[in-house]
Parts: sequence; structure tokens; C-alpha cells
Amino acid sequence: MTLAKTLNSYEEHYWDFSNYRNDSPLVRYPAVMVAPMQEVIMKEIIKADNTIHNVLDPFFGSGTVLYEGKRLGLNVVGFDINPLAVLITRVKLEGIPIEKISDSINALNTRITLLNGNVAPYCFTNITKWFNDDVILSLSIIRQAIIAENDELIRRFFWSCFAETVKQFSNTRTSTFKLHIKEEQQIASLVDDSISFFKKHIQDQYSKFINEKQGKRTTTDIRCGDSKELLKTLPLESVDLIYSSPPYGDNHTTVTYGQFSILPLLWIDKTDLSIWNDHLLESFTAIDTASLGGSINSKFDNDSYKEFLNNIIPKKQKKVISFFNDYESVFKLLTAILKPGKLMVLTLGNRHVDSQEIYFDKFNDMLAKKYGLKLDSTITRNIIGKRMPKKVSRVENYGAVNSINKEYVKIYRKVGTYG
Repeated sequence: MTLAKTLNSYEEHYWDFSNYRNDSPLVRYPAVMVAPMQEVIMKEIIKADNTIHNVLDPFFGSGTVLYEGKRLGLNVVGFDINPLAVLITRVKLEGIPIEKISDSINALNTRITLLNGNVAPYCFTNITKWFNDDVILSLSIIRQAIIAENDELIRRFFWSCFAETVKQFSNTRTSTFKLHIKEEQQIASLVDDSISFFKKHIQDQYSKFINEKQGKRTTTDIRCGDSKELLKTLPLESVDLIYSSPPYGDNHTTVTYGQFSILPLLWIDKTDLSIWNDHLLESFTAIDTASLGGSINSKFDNDSYKEFLNNIIPKKQKKVISFFNDYESVFKLLTAILKPGKLMVLTLGNRHVDSQEIYFDKFNDMLAKKYGLKLDSTITRNIIGKRMPKKVSRVENYGAVNSINKEYVKIYRKVGTYG
């Protein structure tokens, strides 16, 4: 049975994974992939082709694909523009040493106690807008206690738990990934229990990341930076499987990963972050601006994009075109490094601009045909447990905008050799 027939043999609503919930993640990262779904698909792909030895995710986010790939014995390669994503994914892939973690946790708790009253408040621009004074002092104590940990793997784990603590006790709304300040009454009523939360989060999480002994040794290549540049460093036709959930649009108008991540990143010691651009943390929007389509080229146009831009005002067309242009440049590089006959698996969604659906799934079909890929199969998934409502922020003259409620897993196969 072919891979396409195997995947199509599953019942229609099987792929919805309606009962799946990840209620206690290390960090509540935006728009994460459904891990058990990716595991099933990847297993079927490997079962159909036992010559797959490596997998690449050029937009790995919280690291779901790379984690599942490593568990299945594949060498993993991944890129992401966001240093917080890289930090979280390193913890998932590299783990923490079982022989040290208990002593390190005890030592951390002791340092927190000893540092209480002996640490100056940490500071960055507008910190008092986003955090209450008592929270700033508590987070400053935790920060200093983490810096004193000698083991790099354990320290990254502590920073990840700290990132979730920072998010929980900031003055930002949890209903959006953008930085929006809470109501004054909510801010005034916030009780600082950040140290207790941090300690409990460590206890709840550390056992998930203990280094496991693997029968088959695998390699891990994780890099922080712009995929448009990093993909150029990989040899042509060197990748067995490309598997990713790429951005559905520029970060400013879709999921603002950068804004979501910036407050934790400002708190974490920069020596433990993969800062690939010196200006990345200078503004709350720098990461999103550096992402695909984040910088608009008003002079660029492409007739092949016109069919996807019906009834969208010119100003917003420029944003979509800029994203399409950046995305196509990445797509072209991906097809060049993929081996002939191998698969590119993309989880895609169609966002709305000016209440018009942008058919990103069909856009990828167009690119696949253009760059020598053939559609092998498509899986449609209803997004049941999403964190965002069906209708999101209101737009003048249009009202509430539809959010993404379906995902499409497109599986493309490379037909010939590059060039």
C-alpha cells in the first residue's frame, strides 16, 4: 500500500485529535503542532521509506517535529528565528542529566532563599509598565539564582521554566499573543507568587526532560537565525525529509511570536541565548520584523500572486506579497536541498485579510508545481482545541475577522534532481 493510500485509510475525523490537550507544557508557546498527529504521520512515512535518516524543520517553533523525529531515531536539523524557540527546543532535544538535577534543584532553592533581600532589582526599558515592583524583585532573585548554576543543560531548563514564570506574572493579557497591557484593576490585584510558581513548575517539569539512553545515537543541529540564509549552508540534495509548519503570514498580522517572546528574552541572561542579530532585542517588534514578510518591499510585485489577492485593499496586498516573496525564496531553497524522490510535509492554514481567505494551501500547490514537486496526499484537520477564538480582532469596515479553524497537511514528493 502506498503512503497516500495508508494515510487516506484513516477515518475522516481521526486527524482532528479532538481529545488531545497539552495542559502542562514547559512553555505555552503559540500555535504549537499536535504532537501525536505528527508522530503518526512521521511513523507512516518512515515505514514506507526505510532510507530516511534525517529530518529538517526550517521553522521549528516549540520543536515538536524535531522532538518526534529524534524519538524515531532520525538525525534532526532545525532553524528558527526566535531565540526563545531555540532555548525551549534545546531543552527538549538535549535533556538534563539525571545524576545532577536533584542536587541542582536543591542548590537553586537554597540560593533563592539566601538571595532574598540581597539582590538589586533587575532593569530594562519600560520594565515597570510590564511588571509590578514586587514581581520585579522576585524575578530578579530567581534570575540571579539561575545564573549561578554551572551545568549548561540544567541552566537552560531553569531558564525555560523562568520564561513561563515571567509570562504568568507579567502585566500582559493572556488572551492575545501581542503585547497588550491588562486593565489597571487587574494589575493592582495581581498577587506576587512568582517564586512559588517557579519552584513548582520546575518540580512538575524536570522528569520529562531527563536524558534517555537511546539504542541508536542521533545527531542534533539546531541553529537560530533567518532560514533564508541558513538554508544556503546545507548541501544540495542532502535532506531525506523536510517536515514543518511554516508561518501562514507575516508575524505582525498573524501570530506575533516575537511579541509573545520578548519579555522572557529580556529577563534571560543573554550568554545563554542564541542572539544572531545584535538588534534583535532592542524593540518589542524586532523579531517579527526580521521574520518572513516582516519588512515590506513596496517595489516588489509578482503577477503569479495576483490570484490570491482578490478584493484585498492595495496597502494590505503589499504585506501579503512581501510575505509570499520571502516564503517563495525559502520554498525554492528547500526543494534544492531535498533529495530526489523524498518528501516535503507542510502543515498549513489559510488566514483572512480584509475578510478574504488567503488560500495558502493552494499557494503552496502552485510553488510545488513551479519547483518540481508533486502532491502526494493531503490531510485536512479541524482545529478543535485552539487557544484563539473563531472570530478575532475587529477591523474597520469589516467587523470581526475569521481566524484559522482548519489545517491542511500537504505531502509533496520531489520529482527530479535539482537544476
